[in-house]
Amino acid sequence: MISITLPQWLTLTSLPPLGIIAVTLVIGYVLFEVAFFFHYEWQLVPRANRISSRPPAPYRDYSNVEDRGKLLLRILDRLGERIPARGDNINDAQNITDKKVDAASDIYYNFIESWFQKKREDVHYEKFSEQFDMATLDGGLCPPPPAMMRMAWSSLGRNASTDDDSNKSSRSSDSLLALDGESSNGESDNIMQKKECNDIANDNETINHEKKKLNTDRIQKGNMNEFLSWAFFGVPFSAVQSTPSVQTALDDLYIILQTRTGLSFEPGSNPNYKPRSFTFEEVKSMYRPFFVYASVALMRMIANCILFVMGFRPYSCKRGLVYWHRPAKQRRGGPPIGSPFLFFHGIAPGGYAPYLPMIFFGILKDQLSHQYRDVFLFENKPVSYALCFEALSEEDTIQGVLEAIQTHLASSPSGNTLTLCGHSFGSCQLTWMSKAPEIKNRIRALILIDPVTILLSEPDVVVNFLYTRHELEDSRGNSNSWSGRLIRFFNETKIQLVASSEMFIEYYLRRNFAWYNSEIWLQDIPNDVNVVVCLAERDEIVNTSKIEMHLACHNSRVSREVSERITSDGPLIETIIWKDVGHAHCVSNPERWSDIHHALRKIESQTQK
Repeated sequence: MISITLPQWLTLTSLPPLGIIAVTLVIGYVLFEVAFFFHYEWQLVPRANRISSRPPAPYRDYSNVEDRGKLLLRILDRLGERIPARGDNINDAQNITDKKVDAASDIYYNFIESWFQKKREDVHYEKFSEQFDMATLDGGLCPPPPAMMRMAWSSLGRNASTDDDSNKSSRSSDSLLALDGESSNGESDNIMQKKECNDIANDNETINHEKKKLNTDRIQKGNMNEFLSWAFFGVPFSAVQSTPSVQTALDDLYIILQTRTGLSFEPGSNPNYKPRSFTFEEVKSMYRPFFVYASVALMRMIANCILFVMGFRPYSCKRGLVYWHRPAKQRRGGPPIGSPFLFFHGIAPGGYAPYLPMIFFGILKDQLSHQYRDVFLFENKPVSYALCFEALSEEDTIQGVLEAIQTHLASSPSGNTLTLCGHSFGSCQLTWMSKAPEIKNRIRALILIDPVTILLSEPDVVVNFLYTRHELEDSRGNSNSWSGRLIRFFNETKIQLVASSEMFIEYYLRRNFAWYNSEIWLQDIPNDVNVVVCLAERDEIVNTSKIEMHLACHNSRVSREVSERITSDGPLIETIIWKDVGHAHCVSNPERWSDIHHALRKIESQTQK
């Protein structure tokens, strides 16, 4: 019999007791990670990819299918604010071209097209979703160029082939003129006649090519059927066809598009266009070892211990909402210093944990001391790197917040005035609160930090977060510059690694996120509510320049209505723009904390007068 003798360093008996324990723990951990990997691939991924044919939530403000046209009209009216006066040369500011563009049809069509993935023949993508057309969608990863410049680029791109042909014709004409001095008049006439015939033939061929390209390079009705069915009814087009009332409502949307925008769509379906119906798509997650989730759980545990020492206590509502609360300390000779502060975190590892320094050492410091006001920290587990598929609905969240208010603020003199603060995805919960009849009348201030909820019906947030792009131009229009590539690499890597590729975050967004209920319309906010919007200039998710223009337009309209003594729709919005920083930069920057602190201090000093 052959016996194998292992080296002494391979035997556990040669190790000291602590070494044996360490090796055992390492082997056990590796085996556990292997088991978790197979559980992830065989159990979690298939569950996450169960696609439902029903809407993620009922349409709150448009419960009847006949009312979905009102939502479309509202979006079109907002787009109409960007249309310059007809007949104006919108390219004068850039002096790029003298051609006058029909800006109205461009804006409406480009908006619709930006909700589609467009497969371009001149670019090879690893995945169909990895396309990006800068001419039709404002980029969020790098500062987008001015709107007029984009439209000029689009026009130049469409006319490139025609310009090339014109240049070739000019060069050919120069050659023929040079020959004219060396040839006889008869030969010259023959050459000129041949040239004219060739030019006519080339022009006809170019026109036919452009017409063919125009017909094949546009969205067709089949594409629109899929998009409108998803966006305004939350179901596939096949489900719309089987329900006469929904089919009638869909036909009404086409009538609205025709009458309000002048857009019509040819029959058929263009295979180069695919709608970004993200709730019908599979989860595109990246595997993370269990160690990552365990580390986040440890961070959350440490944060919970800190909150407990600070006097906070955890609570769980009947419908599942979890939150931490600390009552206000009573001041000598007076009530609490400020209104109750309710915070909703964004998509972040650990949920509210990374925000604690910003809240207690920034927003609520000094005169706004958190010790003399009730503070609530609400948790949203599926977007916090928790192993959790169970997402709370809008109704569950509202009822949970209402239960928390009634439990802790029923006898408080400040219980009828609330300050709500939300970062990034937490701004969606603020939208829900502002729509809830039981809560909206209590709101005194809304603080939206890096909000994704403004202009949510536009595709910027969805594209920047859920879709990957390899062809993205920087602010100078040069996608091949080293600076553009470097910025794009770091920004995309940060968003993808930290948030957008995580299993449970993707599941929440692709299966439970109702964009139509989460968009905040500024004119719907009560006039007596103070609103502060904080934006990062180089936000990788939110299109800051577009939102800034929207806020300026809203404030201009409200100021005009107030001066004319007309009841305004919505309050004036205070806007804070942080220069040269990206999304969530404020969470770790004390200078940004001070900006929010001073804005809140200004609001409370005005309301106390």
